[in-house]
Amino acid sequence: MAEKTYSTFDISEICGASPTTVADWIDAGELKAFYTPGGHRRVRKDDLLEFLKKYAMPIPKELLEDGRKKILVVDDDQAIINLITRFLKKLPEKYQFASAMDGFQAGQKLSEFEPDLIILDLMLPGIDGFQVCRNIRSNEKTKEMKILAITGYDSPENREKIFAAGADDYLPKPFGTEELSERIAKLLEE
Repeated sequence: MAEKTYSTFDISEICGASPTTVADWIDAGELKAFYTPGGHRRVRKDDLLEFLKKYAMPIPKELLEDGRKKILVVDDDQAIINLITRFLKKLPEKYQFASAMDGFQAGQKLSEFEPDLIILDLMLPGIDGFQVCRNIRSNEKTKEMKILAITGYDSPENREKIFAAGADDYLPKPFGTEELSERIAKLLEE
Protein backbone atom coordinates (compact mmCIF):
# COMPACT_ATOMS: atom_id res chain seq x y z
CA MET A 1 0.00 0.00 0.00
CA ALA A 2 1.31 3.44 -0.92
CA GLU A 3 2.32 5.83 1.84
CA LYS A 4 -0.27 8.53 2.51
CA THR A 5 0.84 11.95 1.31
CA TYR A 6 -0.78 15.36 1.65
CA SER A 7 -1.38 18.08 -0.94
CA THR A 8 -1.08 21.79 -0.21
CA PHE A 9 -4.88 21.86 -0.07
CA ASP A 10 -4.98 19.00 2.48
CA ILE A 11 -2.43 20.77 4.65
CA SER A 12 -4.25 24.09 4.35
CA GLU A 13 -7.36 22.38 5.78
CA ILE A 14 -5.34 20.87 8.65
CA CYS A 15 -3.49 24.09 9.51
CA GLY A 16 -6.23 26.63 8.80
CA ALA A 17 -4.02 28.40 6.26
CA SER A 18 -4.40 29.03 2.55
CA PRO A 19 -2.90 26.62 0.00
CA THR A 20 -0.68 29.51 -1.13
CA THR A 21 0.71 29.88 2.39
CA VAL A 22 1.41 26.15 2.53
CA ALA A 23 3.21 26.38 -0.84
CA ASP A 24 5.26 29.27 0.59
CA TRP A 25 6.25 27.11 3.61
CA ILE A 26 7.40 24.41 1.22
CA ASP A 27 9.27 26.82 -1.07
CA ALA A 28 11.00 28.39 1.96
CA GLY A 29 12.15 24.95 3.12
CA GLU A 30 10.10 25.07 6.33
CA LEU A 31 7.98 22.09 5.30
CA LYS A 32 9.68 19.19 3.52
CA ALA A 33 7.94 18.11 0.33
CA PHE A 34 8.49 16.43 -3.01
CA TYR A 35 7.03 17.18 -6.42
CA THR A 36 4.96 14.84 -8.56
CA PRO A 37 5.81 14.52 -12.29
CA GLY A 38 2.95 16.98 -12.87
CA GLY A 39 4.66 19.57 -10.63
CA HIS A 40 2.31 19.19 -7.62
CA ARG A 41 3.73 19.47 -4.13
CA ARG A 42 3.20 16.49 -1.82
CA VAL A 43 4.18 16.10 1.84
CA ARG A 44 4.78 12.81 3.64
CA LYS A 45 2.94 12.25 6.90
CA ASP A 46 6.13 12.15 9.02
CA ASP A 47 7.31 15.46 7.54
CA LEU A 48 3.93 17.06 8.22
CA LEU A 49 3.95 15.82 11.83
CA GLU A 50 7.49 17.14 12.32
CA PHE A 51 6.42 20.54 10.96
CA LEU A 52 3.33 20.72 13.19
CA LYS A 53 5.36 19.79 16.28
CA LYS A 54 8.18 22.23 15.44
CA TYR A 55 5.73 25.14 15.29
CA ALA A 56 3.57 23.89 18.20
CA MET A 57 0.52 23.63 15.95
CA PRO A 58 -2.40 21.40 16.94
CA ILE A 59 -2.08 17.86 15.61
CA PRO A 60 -5.38 16.44 14.36
CA LYS A 61 -6.39 13.11 15.84
CA GLU A 62 -6.46 11.38 12.45
CA LEU A 63 -2.75 12.12 11.98
CA LEU A 64 -1.96 10.45 15.29
CA GLU A 65 -4.09 7.33 14.77
CA ASP A 66 -1.55 5.37 12.75
CA GLY A 67 1.41 4.03 14.62
CA ARG A 68 0.02 4.65 18.09
CA LYS A 69 -0.38 1.64 20.33
CA LYS A 70 -3.89 0.89 21.58
CA ILE A 71 -4.37 0.16 25.27
CA LEU A 72 -7.58 -1.11 26.85
CA VAL A 73 -7.87 -0.44 30.60
CA VAL A 74 -10.25 -2.83 32.38
CA ASP A 75 -11.00 -2.15 36.05
CA ASP A 76 -14.17 -1.80 38.12
CA ASP A 77 -12.57 1.04 40.13
CA GLN A 78 -13.05 4.36 38.31
CA ALA A 79 -10.18 5.91 40.30
CA ILE A 80 -7.74 3.33 38.84
CA ILE A 81 -9.08 3.90 35.32
CA ASN A 82 -8.64 7.66 35.85
CA LEU A 83 -5.07 7.23 37.15
CA ILE A 84 -4.03 5.12 34.17
CA THR A 85 -5.83 7.20 31.54
CA ARG A 86 -4.41 10.46 32.95
CA PHE A 87 -0.96 8.96 32.46
CA LEU A 88 -1.77 7.78 28.92
CA LYS A 89 -3.21 11.21 27.98
CA LYS A 90 0.22 12.72 28.62
CA LEU A 91 1.56 10.68 25.67
CA PRO A 92 -1.03 11.21 22.89
CA GLU A 93 1.57 10.66 20.18
CA LYS A 94 2.26 7.14 21.55
CA TYR A 95 -1.06 5.76 22.83
CA GLN A 96 -4.76 5.54 22.14
CA PHE A 97 -6.87 4.11 24.92
CA ALA A 98 -10.30 2.90 25.86
CA SER A 99 -11.69 1.60 29.12
CA ALA A 100 -14.19 -0.93 30.44
CA MET A 101 -15.49 -1.50 33.95
CA ASP A 102 -16.35 -5.20 33.80
CA GLY A 103 -15.52 -8.37 31.92
CA PHE A 104 -18.54 -8.15 29.63
CA GLN A 105 -17.66 -4.58 28.51
CA ALA A 106 -14.06 -5.72 28.07
CA GLY A 107 -15.20 -8.41 25.62
CA GLN A 108 -17.12 -5.85 23.58
CA LYS A 109 -14.22 -3.38 23.54
CA LEU A 110 -11.73 -6.08 22.51
CA SER A 111 -13.51 -6.65 19.21
CA GLU A 112 -14.31 -2.97 18.55
CA PHE A 113 -11.05 -1.35 19.68
CA GLU A 114 -8.56 -4.18 18.92
CA PRO A 115 -5.96 -3.15 21.53
CA ASP A 116 -2.27 -4.04 21.50
CA LEU A 117 -2.26 -4.22 25.31
CA ILE A 118 -4.93 -4.89 27.92
CA ILE A 119 -4.36 -3.62 31.46
CA LEU A 120 -6.66 -6.05 33.23
CA ASP A 121 -7.86 -6.06 36.83
CA LEU A 122 -8.31 -9.56 38.24
CA MET A 123 -11.32 -8.92 40.46
CA LEU A 124 -14.10 -7.77 38.16
CA PRO A 125 -17.86 -8.13 38.62
CA GLY A 126 -19.50 -10.80 36.48
CA ILE A 127 -16.73 -12.25 34.33
CA ASP A 128 -13.52 -11.94 36.38
CA GLY A 129 -10.09 -11.04 34.99
CA PHE A 130 -8.94 -14.66 35.01
CA GLN A 131 -11.76 -15.65 32.65
CA VAL A 132 -11.26 -12.56 30.47
CA CYS A 133 -7.59 -13.53 30.18
CA ARG A 134 -8.48 -17.14 29.21
CA ASN A 135 -11.02 -15.85 26.65
CA ILE A 136 -8.39 -13.59 25.08
CA ARG A 137 -5.88 -16.43 24.80
CA SER A 138 -8.40 -18.89 23.35
CA ASN A 139 -9.55 -16.54 20.56
CA GLU A 140 -7.58 -16.62 17.31
CA LYS A 141 -8.08 -12.85 16.76
CA THR A 142 -6.96 -11.77 20.24
CA LYS A 143 -4.49 -14.40 21.41
CA GLU A 144 -1.43 -12.28 20.52
CA MET A 145 -2.56 -9.24 22.55
CA LYS A 146 -0.36 -8.41 25.52
CA ILE A 147 -1.97 -8.61 28.95
CA LEU A 148 -0.79 -6.74 32.04
CA ALA A 149 -2.72 -8.07 35.04
CA ILE A 150 -3.26 -5.68 37.95
CA THR A 151 -4.74 -6.42 41.34
CA GLY A 152 -5.25 -5.07 44.82
CA TYR A 153 -5.30 -8.69 46.06
CA ASP A 154 -1.66 -9.59 45.57
CA SER A 155 -0.97 -13.19 46.53
CA PRO A 156 1.18 -16.03 45.22
CA GLU A 157 -2.04 -17.90 44.31
CA ASN A 158 -3.43 -14.99 42.23
CA ARG A 159 -0.06 -14.51 40.55
CA GLU A 160 0.20 -18.18 39.64
CA LYS A 161 -3.43 -18.36 38.52
CA ILE A 162 -3.23 -15.28 36.22
CA PHE A 163 0.02 -16.41 34.58
CA ALA A 164 -1.59 -19.84 34.06
CA ALA A 165 -4.53 -18.04 32.39
CA GLY A 166 -2.09 -16.37 29.97
CA ALA A 167 -1.10 -12.95 31.36
CA ASP A 168 2.23 -11.56 30.13
CA ASP A 169 3.00 -9.51 33.25
CA TYR A 170 1.61 -8.75 36.70
CA LEU A 171 1.50 -5.53 38.73
CA PRO A 172 0.13 -5.33 42.29
CA LYS A 173 -1.81 -2.24 43.39
CA PRO A 174 -0.96 0.37 44.45
CA PHE A 175 1.57 1.18 41.74
CA GLY A 176 3.15 4.38 40.49
CA THR A 177 3.02 5.75 36.97
CA GLU A 178 6.75 5.20 36.54
CA GLU A 179 6.40 1.48 37.24
CA LEU A 180 3.32 1.34 35.00
CA SER A 181 5.22 3.14 32.24
CA GLU A 182 8.09 0.64 32.44
CA ARG A 183 5.73 -2.34 32.22
CA ILE A 184 3.84 -0.85 29.26
CA ALA A 185 7.08 -0.07 27.41
CA LYS A 186 8.40 -3.58 28.06
CA LEU A 187 5.22 -5.30 26.89
CA LEU A 188 4.88 -3.11 23.80
CA GLU A 189 8.63 -3.46 23.11
CA GLU A 190 9.23 0.30 23.02
